[in-house]
Amino acid sequence: MTMLRDAVAANRLEEVRRLYEASFPKSEKKPFGFIMKKRKKGLFDVLSIEDGEGRFCGLAIMMLSGGRALLDYLAIAPRCQSSGFGSRTLEELGERYGKERIVVEIESTAGDGDSAGEPAGERGLRLRRKAFYLRNGMVPMAFVVNLFGVEMEVLTFGSALTFEQYHAIYKEVLPKGMAGKVRLQP
Repeated sequence: MTMLRDAVAANRLEEVRRLYEASFPKSEKKPFGFIMKKRKKGLFDVLSIEDGEGRFCGLAIMMLSGGRALLDYLAIAPRCQSSGFGSRTLEELGERYGKERIVVEIESTAGDGDSAGEPAGERGLRLRRKAFYLRNGMVPMAFVVNLFGVEMEVLTFGSALTFEQYHAIYKEVLPKGMAGKVRLQP
């Protein structure tokens, strides 16, 4: 059993912050203070993932805009990985926000091998990540984006989403100059 709770109300913010800092590359992280500031304005949900006994097992950070919920960050603590927490979390997020409203970004799986300068096996990791979302009922949209210089695929639980609808999330939540760095990939 998995349970999603507001990290602030559950007194889990420090655990969430530590896992966030450890789980994502610096180039992909928004400043945690920025997320918390925007949370106060209702533009982010910072959620703690807990097991049936109330132990911390992960985090989900959602960017909220225009009736959509973009899963900005999802991380499962190492001790809880490979135990179904990711799948159950997606299911609970669907219940919480409505499956048709959830949007996910993943690094592009295009190409035929690891890129130059990329750690060995990184493409395999991206392919496993995509397979996880597909197994859990998500489907890729017909467009790819350049998100701050990183090629990303966009997935939903099947509801059609245009680039303009997707980009509107960033336009509302991020400063104008940053939102402009989210572009449709040719």
